[in-house]
Amino acid sequence: MHPDLHSRVASDRLKDDHDGLEPEGDGTPTLAPEAITIRPAHEGDADSVKRLAELDERPVPAGPLLVAEVDGSVEAAIGLEGCKTIANPFSRSSAAVTLLHVRAVQLRAA
Repeated sequence: MHPDLHSRVASDRLKDDHDGLEPEGDGTPTLAPEAITIRPAHEGDADSVKRLAELDERPVPAGPLLVAEVDGSVEAAIGLEGCKTIANPFSRSSAAVTLLHVRAVQLRAA
């Protein structure tokens, strides 16, 4: 790869990696933390879970569900029977899905 092209690609990659970073008072960039809550789904979550399934183009997982709320919004769910997940494909929900899997494993082991 041409050195100048390599430099431009590296520069663009750094911009992508730091997208969304907000500087601290001293100028150090940091990500704003997200509040993720993992909890059992309740009847009031039915519409949110149905919306997630539609967005993810998957069926609602069978059995009891755990949901992940990200900053107060239900962004992912996992069925405790089979560990099938649904998640909002238009948000950064991968961390929430990972936490759902960890919690589901913990509950099944208990």
